[in-house]
Amino acid sequence: MIDQLKKLSPETVEAFLETRDENAHGIHPRLAAYILQIDAATRLHSKHRSISDCAKRMQEEYPELSVSTCKSRIYDSINYLNGECNVTKTAWLLFYADMYMKLFDVALVAHNFKEARFCLKLSLDCHIRASSDAVDPDRIRFKPQIVSPDFTVDRMRIDRKGILDSYREALTIISGVDANDTEIKRLKRELENEFNVIDTEHEEI
Repeated sequence: MIDQLKKLSPETVEAFLETRDENAHGIHPRLAAYILQIDAATRLHSKHRSISDCAKRMQEEYPELSVSTCKSRIYDSINYLNGECNVTKTAWLLFYADMYMKLFDVALVAHNFKEARFCLKLSLDCHIRASSDAVDPDRIRFKPQIVSPDFTVDRMRIDRKGILDSYREALTIISGVDANDTEIKRLKRELENEFNVIDTEHEEI
């Protein structure tokens, strides 16, 4: 039945869980009951990590289900939530940072200060890693620049010409230099670095 559940959009499932009205969303009664059981399994599993313990708690809410069926619902809920893992890395880091802080509180109450300090450090590490992944919009925003259309290269006696014409003239000068191929290539690389221009092939579209 999980295949039928996956065919429903997450928005439809969320809307049904809010209203609990299968007729309003065109959901078959059996599938509607299954969704409610999956929702309960997800809620209980977030509190009780042991599958067996979670299944027993779920059977208390749904006495008509066997423990085996409850376990199956728990596995289905895990499969449904992790079928397409589109949660960002930052979200996971912040989630675990909060979980470590909860463990920190438990360790603090138990006067286990060594464990509390360890959990606090792990939470801090997660927060730092999450912050390092955040990109400041100002860093990637285009910054307006004023660029002169003229270019001057004193070494090659090129003065006050457009960058493309200057580049072409410099190539002509280099081609006329009496030097071996290695030296010519070095001069061309120097020219490309000077002009920040790369001569490449292109195709007209």
